Amino acid sequence: MNALDIKEILERFRWSTLQMMYGSAHSSIIGFISTEWINLSKDNSILDGAPSPIIGGVDQTKRIADLLLCKGNKPLIVVEVESGVSKYSEKIESILDYFKNTKDFDGLQWGLMVMSNVYYIDPKKDKKDENYVHCKHNWEEIKKKVKEEDSAIALVSIEKSKAQLDDSTLGRLRERNDYYPWDIVNIDYWIPSRNCDVEGNLWKK
Repeated sequence: MNALDIKEILERFRWSTLQMMYGSAHSSIIGFISTEWINLSKDNSILDGAPSPIIGGVDQTKRIADLLLCKGNKPLIVVEVESGVSKYSEKIESILDYFKNTKDFDGLQWGLMVMSNVYYIDPKKDKKDENYVHCKHNWEEIKKKVKEEDSAIALVSIEKSKAQLDDSTLGRLRERNDYYPWDIVNIDYWIPSRNCDVEGNLWKK
């Protein structure tokens, strides 16, 4: 499976569905990817909450990806959906751990990280930095990390814009916290390739 194969899979997903999901949407995005994958083929299945690639030891529960997309009787793509900008690098490491365990994850070919850019924790202040919220962040930095690792990890980045809410019941409910008032406006992808990286747009409002 090469970069163009991953591109074809991503482009067959109905990403416009996400525009109607308000809030952090972490679990909703996981559900979306699961459903879209299963709908592509009767041979497709998912493991929700991928088994840890590290067997035994204190780290056994620390490296658990969100999904394993499987084809037939083998895993094919390991998926991480991450809302926190400051955790993107850590999630790349998580995917790499799955690649290293070729015995238990025989057949695994690609990783997919969906970057939903919801918040950033400033490690110096140990609190959220609102200046980072909902924009595309660490995009070039994470692409560079993937290239340095020479790994087959595709990236999807979700960007949001603050909505003008009306005085409806839903509008008032969406003002309840910092996550609800934002609408998804753009979804881009990037897939590494030794010949030429593949990138583009999956949906734009």
